[in-house]
Amino acid sequence: MRIFTLKIAFFLLVALQAISFAGGMKTSVFDTKHNFSTTGKGDIKSLTETRVCIFCHSSHNSSKEGPLWNHKTTIPSKFQTYNRSSLKSTPEQPNGATKLCLSCHDGTIAVGAVKGFARPIQLTNTGNQGEIPAGKKSNLGMDLRGTHPVSVRFDQSLAVMDKNLLWPPSDPENEVGVDSNGYIQCTSCHDPHGSRSSKYPFWKKATFSEVCLVCHKY
Repeated sequence: MRIFTLKIAFFLLVALQAISFAGGMKTSVFDTKHNFSTTGKGDIKSLTETRVCIFCHSSHNSSKEGPLWNHKTTIPSKFQTYNRSSLKSTPEQPNGATKLCLSCHDGTIAVGAVKGFARPIQLTNTGNQGEIPAGKKSNLGMDLRGTHPVSVRFDQSLAVMDKNLLWPPSDPENEVGVDSNGYIQCTSCHDPHGSRSSKYPFWKKATFSEVCLVCHKY
């Protein structure tokens, strides 16, 4: 009887998880490639460090560049920014959350380069200096001309100039949109702690179009 009850409980749990994800419930950072601890799900992870959050955050002695920020930060002045003629605004050098994201994703800084350590935490499958290897999709490099514009101000005046933009951004859940300073950043579309999509990593909505249509109209 006990085994039967346990089986029923297991199948109910699996069913509830499937229903929740189908409805857009966000995954946990523990189950993403941003978990670089020994329990990490990606090929880049530590063989010894069991703490998950330490690679980005620290509750003590953190920097002021981001919320409890604990990682060595990239140098903004070195990037080539988005510059297509169709753009009605000018992207700045990476700032805000984008600068923090690029502290790993520009491919020049060790993923394990955290504050308070004499040398970076050693991780598997990284480059010679502990960085995301060149050639991996997650290594964006320093040329941002092929990505969606980031660190670019988005306001009503910009939307008025472009008939394909919405103002204000329309998201009832208030997840997608500009940061507190009015800039489009990596985190305008992506959530570094998990994804609501089963297809797109760290995506803030269940589908691609749900994110795009917050700011764009076609």
